[in-house]
Amino acid sequence: MSPRRPVWPWYGGTAALILLDQISKILVRQRFDLHESLSLLGGDLVRLTYVLNPGIAFGLRLPGPILLLIFGWLAAGILTVYLYTLVRRGDALRWPVMLFLAGAIGNSIDRALYGAVTDFLDVDFPDVIMERWPVFNAADSCVTIGIIWMIALLLFHRREVAPASLSPSTIGEPSDRSFGTRPGTHPVPNDDRPGPATGTD
Repeated sequence: MSPRRPVWPWYGGTAALILLDQISKILVRQRFDLHESLSLLGGDLVRLTYVLNPGIAFGLRLPGPILLLIFGWLAAGILTVYLYTLVRRGDALRWPVMLFLAGAIGNSIDRALYGAVTDFLDVDFPDVIMERWPVFNAADSCVTIGIIWMIALLLFHRREVAPASLSPSTIGEPSDRSFGTRPGTHPVPNDDRPGPATGTD
């Protein structure tokens, strides 16, 4: 039996991501006026722009702020239990689910305390579909990275599972299914010794 994997590092990692998200939002609310913008890189390539988003990620809107709040905390509860299950069985999906959980809790805290989510990362976008990418935050980034990571895992590496044939309990043990014999039986060795002579003189 494989040792049980500890769960606390994964919840600790989730808490660290939530803390990073909340500290960044606090700093923006303290140092910026609403809709104030500051250029960081390449002129308008990357800016800090303080906006409040009453909808979901990347400025998308859904009716009913109370419904969004309930949905966010419900999703966080489900992801918390799911992360526990994934960690215990060593599933590689624990990585993106940890990111989903951090993103869900980070934005749900904003909705519960302020009625809207604080967004501030403002990035330019090729002028094909939109002029600029919708303003987002660290929690949104966790969700986006988690989606990309999950798709990659589902396509290329679904689960981290050690081959059963290499487990310590099976190394060196003979297989009951070798030589086409039934389980629990052993093949009879072929006796090539000559039998007694039956011919006449």
